[in-house]
Amino acid sequence: MEQLRFYQRDIAKEEPPEEGEQPVGRIGRFIRRVRSLAEMMTASIAERLGVQEAIQTALDKAGLPLRSSEFLFFHLLAVLGAAVAGLILLQHPLAVALSAAAATIAPLLILKRLTGKRERMFYAQLPDTLSHLSGALKAGYSFLQAVDMVVEETLPPMSTELSRVITETRLGLPVETALDNMAARMNCMDFNWTVMAVKIQREVGGNLAEILEVLGGTIRERDRVQRQIKVLTAEGRLSAAILFLLPVVVAVLLFLINPGYLSELYTRIAGIALLTLAAGLMVAGGVWLRKVVRIEV
Repeated sequence: MEQLRFYQRDIAKEEPPEEGEQPVGRIGRFIRRVRSLAEMMTASIAERLGVQEAIQTALDKAGLPLRSSEFLFFHLLAVLGAAVAGLILLQHPLAVALSAAAATIAPLLILKRLTGKRERMFYAQLPDTLSHLSGALKAGYSFLQAVDMVVEETLPPMSTELSRVITETRLGLPVETALDNMAARMNCMDFNWTVMAVKIQREVGGNLAEILEVLGGTIRERDRVQRQIKVLTAEGRLSAAILFLLPVVVAVLLFLINPGYLSELYTRIAGIALLTLAAGLMVAGGVWLRKVVRIEV
């Protein structure tokens, strides 16, 4: 079933300007009309390319209250602005290309960073949320009533996502589907277990409050073990960082002090081959060290 987008609003219809309206108000209305038209055009292009749903999903995961058409409009505007700025300031085709590329990649990196930050915040809130849900269920509340109560007691992103679940169920979407949509947005394995527990309880019955309490305790205990592992592997991670940075720092210093000393490495075929071999060995060593210090719990 297609995910409900209850928070999306249609573009408001503009009313004709009243008699005696100031020119500034008319200019503002004209700008809004142009922006609405541009957003409709970008939405049509995204729909034809088949990326509108993917962009909207990425925005939902990042928690940005934007439609895909709005994001595309501002993204294209930033790319054009960066290209024009590069042309005016540097007056070189390469500068225009680099500026446009940077403006294209930067919003995507920011979106990814916001998504990761939001997922980490959600994971940190999950154990307490499960405890609140368990307590509310033990007090006699239904599941949706317990979720509604938790919304009032928690902070975003947990409160935002649970509020969306409630709204989707009120609009006719099954609770299981609304929870599946939330799990897909948050990309959290522990919450997937929670959704699975709710589904099993609603199908075959059982003590959901006790299950949620056990899940919350399990997540807390695993977090404690992960923090302990992180402390114990700190020396290995620091050694890996030093081993990676040391050759680069030494090479930069030697190049600044005596540029000709390292010229054999990048002017002759044998030197380039040695540099390639060294880079490959460093990558292999980094992967090996990462496997050593990374312990799954």
